[in-house]
Amino acid sequence: MIKLKDILNEALNIYSVSVSIISDKEANFTDILDGMRATRKVTIINANTPGDIEAKNRQRNDGKQTNTATMKFVAGNNPKQDLEFLKTTMLSSNKGDPGMRIKGLRHIIFNTNTLTKL
Repeated sequence: MIKLKDILNEALNIYSVSVSIISDKEANFTDILDGMRATRKVTIINANTPGDIEAKNRQRNDGKQTNTATMKFVAGNNPKQDLEFLKTTMLSSNKGDPGMRIKGLRHIIFNTNTLTKL
């Protein structure tokens, strides 16, 4: 049974962080964001890629694109450790499958300088 104390502790440990997302150019970015939202502990992801990065993405020839977003997540006592958990979870597949867990997601970089408790 869930205790009120557990619910309140979870609600009080919500953090926000800026994220750089490197993905396949052919992949649907909305699907990538949906896959990230489906990751345990993630509550909200808002894409906020500026126009200059969008222009650079159109000029790239290497099959990759870069986007930025703000992610809110529920953290335990150490939010930086939770970011490593989220990165590992988002990039690795389930049950040893050689494919990526989120199709099209190549790399994710959390800007820990923007990590703030909400």
